[in-house]
Amino acid sequence: MSKRRSSPEFLKRRAELLQDNPLCHWCNKAPATEADHVIPYDLVGDDTELVPACKPCNSRRGAQYINGNRTAAAHQRAEHLGLDPTQKPKAKPKSTEVFLKKEKIMTPSPDFLLSEGIQTESVRCPASSDLVLGVGMVQPRLESVTQGSGSYGPAVAAWSEKVLSRTLFDWQKVALNGQLTHDENGDLVFREALTSCARQNGKSVALTSLCGYFLTDWSAMRGKPIHVLSVANKLDRAVAIFNELAPVLEAQFEGHVTWSYGRNKVEMPNGSTWEVRAATPNLHGGTYDLIVVDEIWNVSEEVYFDALRPSQIAVKSPLLSSWSTSGDESSKTMQRLREAAIGAIDQQKQTRLYFAEWSLPSVDPNDEINWGYANPALGQTITLEALQAAAETPDRAAFLRAHLNLWVSSADAWIQPGVWDKLFTESDCPAGGVLAVDSSTGGEKYVGIRCGLTEEGNIIATVQFSTESLKEMWIKINEAMEADPKLRLAITPALDLHTPEKLERRRQIFGYAEVLKFTGLTRSLILEKRIYHRGEELLATHVNRATLARANGQIVISSQRSPGPIEAARLLVVGAALVSRPSNTGRAAMAFGR
Repeated sequence: MSKRRSSPEFLKRRAELLQDNPLCHWCNKAPATEADHVIPYDLVGDDTELVPACKPCNSRRGAQYINGNRTAAAHQRAEHLGLDPTQKPKAKPKSTEVFLKKEKIMTPSPDFLLSEGIQTESVRCPASSDLVLGVGMVQPRLESVTQGSGSYGPAVAAWSEKVLSRTLFDWQKVALNGQLTHDENGDLVFREALTSCARQNGKSVALTSLCGYFLTDWSAMRGKPIHVLSVANKLDRAVAIFNELAPVLEAQFEGHVTWSYGRNKVEMPNGSTWEVRAATPNLHGGTYDLIVVDEIWNVSEEVYFDALRPSQIAVKSPLLSSWSTSGDESSKTMQRLREAAIGAIDQQKQTRLYFAEWSLPSVDPNDEINWGYANPALGQTITLEALQAAAETPDRAAFLRAHLNLWVSSADAWIQPGVWDKLFTESDCPAGGVLAVDSSTGGEKYVGIRCGLTEEGNIIATVQFSTESLKEMWIKINEAMEADPKLRLAITPALDLHTPEKLERRRQIFGYAEVLKFTGLTRSLILEKRIYHRGEELLATHVNRATLARANGQIVISSQRSPGPIEAARLLVVGAALVSRPSNTGRAAMAFGR
């Protein structure tokens, strides 16, 4: 794995290793961009046996090493209980239930990830082989690309231990380490953060420690008063955190506490302040170094983008830290942030938004061993027995959202869980084919999905681009069309207004009628295993959340009924159907150009 710090010696050796533009030592295909330790650095403590590596191979080996350590520790515990660690238990063993109440699975502390420095890839779904019944996954299913010189996360954990006498869970440390990454000047790399997991896993504990640290140690380190604002979807949630932390600040740090409900406030001796508010549009005004948002799934776009975000525009090294379970089709703010983060993960690009999510991938939500994906505190504060009881509720959708962190709207998903994930391929998308382009429903994002036809007659789909501006969308389209003269363009009428003249003969206009016409065909191609994908999370998320509706006697994937954006799935429907049609029929059923 690549070294998680940047000493001058390491950087020098890395430059020497990559100076001749070598290929990756592991795959021998992609250009090397990293120096990878053949023997992990934390085992040998030096930079011997470095080899050139591409980012995907380096990231994969790092994840395998970390997950291998976690798996070994969990297996040791299972063997201690007399269980077979390689077999999925079909029933809840009594010995496991007793174990979960009395002991804690010992896993490697994540503090090393950022204590000295970091340059890592985004984290993807931990391997299913790492799952142990009744034990939560420490690593998130999704995490942003993170590069920096260090993190203040370990300092927050130490503050919690010292002041609150509370040891943070390893998953909480992972989330705090990520969002508090700093550069070589000590300034935060991320201006915003979104952390998501199932309910009752300790989100409030983490953000309580974060607020306390900023008001005390962070303020002292910065040498100036720090202003903190905490909001929640409901005022009582925000006040609950205040009621726990305010007495500590008063007793140990001589803070002056105002207990007026709805105007709760703490004033520290050096001028630092902490205010508590409900997430309503009247939050305009004020300047804050730290804003924490609890349960952002129920916070409106007006509050977040028009009130909270602007209040930090003039602040150096601010943080807008949001925590939540998944939402529903009305959760526009969280959907918007999550979509931007997933797009950046697919592109392996670091942005100003840090994202970490513990949730189920496309697996069977009824299999209890998968519940550890969404519940990192499972086996510590949450028991398998408690989740089993919650699962018996008549409102199945509520259980899936609250306790498995799934975005759920209805049972009318167009494909079943697990189907799409099994269609992954490492093969590149073939030349030619169709690039289908559309914007999100709100027009804040533009997506391009490319579908190519293999010699065997199968289709490979990939995310060509995801951008937030119309200008950049056309740059990406022109680059793709110039690189492949046989590539055809499928675009919606609204976007076609700006199609360059040179592309008019290579483009096809599509709309709702085509999506309605082709949904059934594309669904059949998926079920027949004739469509494959490259593993991009944006496409997987949209395909797996797409919900069916009926119109004019036909089925169609519906943006209105789906619990979030599905433009990538719509583009897959159009692109796959167009590229699958025979080209030598004598008369084109759907011609490109005019």
